[in-house]
Amino acid sequence: MIINKLITQWSKKFVLLLGVWLFVGSLAYAQSNKITVSGKIIDETGQSVPNATVMVKGTAVGTSADLDGNYTITVNPDATLVFSFIGFNNVEEAVNGRAKLDVTMISGQELEAVVMVGYGSQKAKDLTAPIALVNADVFEKQATANPAQALQGKVAGVQVINNGAPGSGPAIRIRGVGSIGDYAKPLYVVDGVFVDNIDFLGNGDIESMSILKDASASAIYGVRAANGVILITTRSGKRGDARVTYDGYVGIQMPVNLMQMTNTEQYVTLMNEANVNTIGYVPKKVSDFKGANTNWYKEMLHNAIMTSHSVDVSGATDKVNYSVGLNYLYQDGILNMGNDYSRFNIRGRGEYQVSKYVKVGASFLVSRYVHDKPNDGAFFQAFLNPPTYNVYDESNEAAYPVKFGSPQSVGLGNSYGNPYASAYYYDVREDGYHILPTAFLEIKFLDNRLTFKSQYNQDLTFFNSRDYALEYFVGGSQGRTTSKVTKKNNTQTKMLFDNTLVFADAIGKHNYSLMAGMSVREEGIYWVEGSALNVPGTDDSEKYIKNGSASGRDANDSGDKNRGMSYFFRGTYNFDSRYLATFTFRADGSSKFQDKWGYFPSVGLGWVITAEDFMSSQKVVDYLKLRTSWGMLGNDNVPANSSYIVGKPGRSSSGIFNDVLVDGVGAQTVYQNYLKWEVVNEFDVGVDYAFLKHRLTGAVDFFHRTTNNVVFNAPIASGGGVGELLGNNGTVRNMGVEFSIEWKDQIGTDFSYTIGGNLTYLNNRVTEVQNRPDGRVPGKVINGATATYAVEGKPIGSFYGYEVAGIYQTKSELKDAPAGSELGDFKFRDVNGDGTIDAKDVVYLGSPVPTLMGGIDLGLNYKNWDFSISLQGQLGNKILNQKRMSRGVFAEGNYDVDFYNNRWTKESPSTSYPSAAGMNKTLAQQPNSFFVEDGSYIRIQSVQIGYTIPRSASSVWPDIRVYASAQRPLTVFGYNGFTTEVSGAPNETGIDNNVYPMQAIYSIGARIKF
Repeated sequence: MIINKLITQWSKKFVLLLGVWLFVGSLAYAQSNKITVSGKIIDETGQSVPNATVMVKGTAVGTSADLDGNYTITVNPDATLVFSFIGFNNVEEAVNGRAKLDVTMISGQELEAVVMVGYGSQKAKDLTAPIALVNADVFEKQATANPAQALQGKVAGVQVINNGAPGSGPAIRIRGVGSIGDYAKPLYVVDGVFVDNIDFLGNGDIESMSILKDASASAIYGVRAANGVILITTRSGKRGDARVTYDGYVGIQMPVNLMQMTNTEQYVTLMNEANVNTIGYVPKKVSDFKGANTNWYKEMLHNAIMTSHSVDVSGATDKVNYSVGLNYLYQDGILNMGNDYSRFNIRGRGEYQVSKYVKVGASFLVSRYVHDKPNDGAFFQAFLNPPTYNVYDESNEAAYPVKFGSPQSVGLGNSYGNPYASAYYYDVREDGYHILPTAFLEIKFLDNRLTFKSQYNQDLTFFNSRDYALEYFVGGSQGRTTSKVTKKNNTQTKMLFDNTLVFADAIGKHNYSLMAGMSVREEGIYWVEGSALNVPGTDDSEKYIKNGSASGRDANDSGDKNRGMSYFFRGTYNFDSRYLATFTFRADGSSKFQDKWGYFPSVGLGWVITAEDFMSSQKVVDYLKLRTSWGMLGNDNVPANSSYIVGKPGRSSSGIFNDVLVDGVGAQTVYQNYLKWEVVNEFDVGVDYAFLKHRLTGAVDFFHRTTNNVVFNAPIASGGGVGELLGNNGTVRNMGVEFSIEWKDQIGTDFSYTIGGNLTYLNNRVTEVQNRPDGRVPGKVINGATATYAVEGKPIGSFYGYEVAGIYQTKSELKDAPAGSELGDFKFRDVNGDGTIDAKDVVYLGSPVPTLMGGIDLGLNYKNWDFSISLQGQLGNKILNQKRMSRGVFAEGNYDVDFYNNRWTKESPSTSYPSAAGMNKTLAQQPNSFFVEDGSYIRIQSVQIGYTIPRSASSVWPDIRVYASAQRPLTVFGYNGFTTEVSGAPNETGIDNNVYPMQAIYSIGARIKF
């Protein structure tokens, strides 16, 4: 055995020495056969390109040109050189033993980029509409569960409102919001498949994303494209670049911007101040609460793991293009309960060139997810409950199965509940599959000038939800005497069948293309639901309906189906890359309307000013294009036709059959609505520019978008009272300016940098409200008062309430105050001057729609190091702090520290914050300007530093890049809440009551290419 070990050890040493000898020998041989190559690098005008980089392809070996564009490098005779410089297209040249190699580089990498435009692609320089291209590196550099979250601050005109809950998708609004109902959502198209969101995709699945922002760009998609289109292309293989890529990270999520609530001593002080004039009130003492001092947010939140791992295998030959990928994501929730999300994706895409004229292809994506959902209401309870009792209380004999502390033990009412227990006993799980299969056939005719393409897509979603309500008791009304399980099986199917015929040709300097197509779609949703009482819940194996009592079972099912058909046409014209035109027409039919068909044209024009002779002599402006576009779009992403039935229930319409009383409805009257398309009419004018050898690039756009026939409810008078029906009852306008700019430069061989930014000014207005007697559409009702409206001349979802004019400071001021007013109370403005504060004094208090949105990106590269940082923010939006408005119902609820520090007292009279007693007044708890706070913020969105391990020209090791990153490490805002990102339906958005806290994510990762 000893001899065998010695033989094994010496064998390994011999093999190692032999390998080293061969490796050194090969290097010596390679070095002895190297040649020196030199040359000059110029641009298309004949000017030298100074400091251009010259690299040996596939290695880290390289040099840079001097100020006159001259370079010298020693390489193998069969090497390939890659010439690159900021603002120019890369050039690859095989050495082929040549000692002299001059190169001409063409400026404008961005202009040559291929952009997806819907049923095809165009080069950026040929576009007549504002289309933003987002490349894969944007997603690779951010730790997000949903790729759409990574868009925040990256694209002008695109607002992304994130949510901290695991598995939650962001709300995305492109150029404002045009629907008063929750129908203004963008259309996502993944490899040709229409989907409602992209929460099933991983960041590593995406190769590129195109955002079609205006009506002329989106018109080719017609239906459901009225609020913008986001086109996603998943990864595919590249010819001559077969590789295996691993990309993964592990991160820690840390709750940030947590609200500071009062401790027991502060709470007691405020309660005594609030009730100083209350008859029979016994002042509280800290000692009354036996040392309890609970920070509910701290107890409920914790640091949590987030990790993602992806593997992609891709490549291409003359015949085959393929890509196969796996992705696993796990995100534990920062809520310290069962609150996590996991997703596993399998993705494949391939194309096969059958012959010179025939190509077939297919793709699939299967996503499996499991989501344990949080009880968002527990966060409101954490704000509400005072710190005067503990999470657990062994003396609470009535509590079961866990001895949680009861708020009733410290004298709180039955409406209070232990927030930790609320989160603990919440058991809602959803799991399912999302499957996207697609296949296409492409045939070319007439020497590739005529192309026919037929593509069939499906979007299949199968998911199950389980809501288990455990039998438990904490105290007061917090408990449940009977357990219950509710299960729901859901199936959603979408089918899309597209056929297009494209003819493209050129006659001299005239380039044109014509496309005609038709599309058929069918969408269905079906669900079956069942429930049972008295279901045991020891573990998941028992939580089934069959284990419940037979007498307590219930079942229900339902479904819906919509169909559509479309015909579309697009023509493009390009004269000498100077004059550009795009014409689109689409006819859409939808089963949702009585008047099935809508007709939507668009046109885009472009003029490349720098292609004119009078611009040829100047050297500053490299590219300048003026473009303008107009288009119409129809939106059927609204509920189908609805009806309101009026009857007369009761004895007069009921009867007894076989000794059984059967309810009935008599004298029925059916009121049917007749919906029409919501129609977007948009005009855009923009400029694309590039200066100083394409170092400085960007675009400026002005847009004016009007949505007509806006769908929302309007009352109808009927014999049975007043009901409401959906109808086309209004008009909304969005207008604004988008500005984007980027500067790229390279200094020597080793250092390059990029800095860019975007800024959007947005003005949202409701311009017409019909069929409502008061001319306004009510939104959210809080404490019996409507807090948000859609009103003519104001933004959608505007806040309305009383305007606080100050705080009563002296007794003389109380002479003209409403009855019952005291020092420290709110002083409300009497708008109509009638001496009474009532509904007639309600005024506009602000809008949840931001006026300005923007982002800044900085990237640095030095040798093998890279660094990037992104900032993002918005300005001008308001948030209604509903949590603070709870004291009218929960008079003994907790206070935040901000109120404690700034409240009015006789010793320190505030001019803006009321006293503790004044905060509890009934009128003070109505919507008013004190609760409508500034929602502006600025954030470090992401920071990343990476290092690429260098390899020599002969190395067989893979490309390895390691990095450390931080996502949302710092957000600066003045709002009294966790976050200023508060979404909701357009007419009810920006209301903070149960918002899941945001988190910073600190991660380390690696990207390895074999």
